[in-house]
Amino acid sequence: MKLHERCQKVSGITRHLRDAGIYPYFRPINRSWGTEVEVAGKRLVMIGSNDYLGLAHDARVKEAAAQAIFRMGTGPGGSRFLSGNMVLHQTLEERLAAFVGKKRAVLHVTGFSTNLGALGCLLTPSDYVLCDRENHASIFAGLGGTKKMGTFVHNDAGSAARKIASEMAKPDFDGQVLLITEGIFSMSGDVAVMDELAGLKKQFPDLLVYLDDAHGLGVLGPNGRGTAEHFGVTAQTDFIMGTFSKAFASIGGFIASDHVDVLEYIQHQSRTQIFSAALPAASATAALTCIDILEAEPERVTRLHSITARMRKAYNEMGLRITQSLSPIIPITIGSDEKAFMFAQELFDRGIFALPAIYPAVPRGQALIRTACMSTHEDRQLDFVLEVMDEMARKYRIRIQDQDEVAAEEEAAAGQASTIAGARSSQSLL
Repeated sequence: MKLHERCQKVSGITRHLRDAGIYPYFRPINRSWGTEVEVAGKRLVMIGSNDYLGLAHDARVKEAAAQAIFRMGTGPGGSRFLSGNMVLHQTLEERLAAFVGKKRAVLHVTGFSTNLGALGCLLTPSDYVLCDRENHASIFAGLGGTKKMGTFVHNDAGSAARKIASEMAKPDFDGQVLLITEGIFSMSGDVAVMDELAGLKKQFPDLLVYLDDAHGLGVLGPNGRGTAEHFGVTAQTDFIMGTFSKAFASIGGFIASDHVDVLEYIQHQSRTQIFSAALPAASATAALTCIDILEAEPERVTRLHSITARMRKAYNEMGLRITQSLSPIIPITIGSDEKAFMFAQELFDRGIFALPAIYPAVPRGQALIRTACMSTHEDRQLDFVLEVMDEMARKYRIRIQDQDEVAAEEEAAAGQASTIAGARSSQSLL
């Protein structure tokens, strides 16, 4: 099959959605105030951002990043391996390691490239990797060449234990077992059972635990130090990976560990680190400034959780189907992909920016609108979102009671159709 033929299915779907006026993705934002954005001259409340602490628009972060540009320029001029290494990078690595409670950290230019590079160079064909089945795409991409890989039931330490025991019981097993989970899962908003997963090291002393804390950093734990610290299992978590594109108001990623020899290896073997231009000075400085603010202002994290609790309570009172967790990610189950597209478009028309997630990001028939809270959201903005959501929930019949009624109606209709088909079949035999 020719290249253009392989691409036609996706392009045909997106073209159909654009023609119908409900294509929700790649909306060009002209201006941002953090909790509000401007798109095509229209100002909307942003309720889908990962800038959980609102620091991307903090005056101190912006000023520090601007000064870094004047001092070091807009680009690094090379990879860190060659000419792009800066004192800023090393300072940031030291601060990050201390912040998450590890001895050393190694920077990468994005969170995706951190997983891609670190996992891509650490594993051998004899190693066994066990992933939560809902892990992020960057993790599975990093494991692309891994021969021995399994998944365990989402957030189920018992399932993970059984898989590990089965693999280690094989007579020819002589590798390393690496368990990988996210801290806060990016779509569902679920918080990992890190205490239970880290506790598996008592049963399997040689087990290594790798935590992708992209959405947990700056959100969970004292001063936002992350999911491992939240559960008190930092020492039992061998590798902590994080990004700056969420709560740290920048772009970039890192991996931290007490296994300093392993990090030395990653620094010299990770292809995405060696063969990518280094993190620009402005990005590194923005992340550093965010650490300063988090250490000095823990009330930012407290307010984020207060806002999250308020929104979850309101959504529950509306009867919406949402996940129950501590995270600021609150997905609202809509149902079919088409309904989710229509719902997102009406939200946009009414002044709210929130996007749908559809299969394969979520199971078929469980498309959702992914909402997320920020510590800088104002009460008036939250009131507006809740008012619109309540009206639209009734209109689109997405409340739990509505969805149950719809499911019952569809089941009854399917049963009736089956009965009619059976009767016609019987008549044809007469």
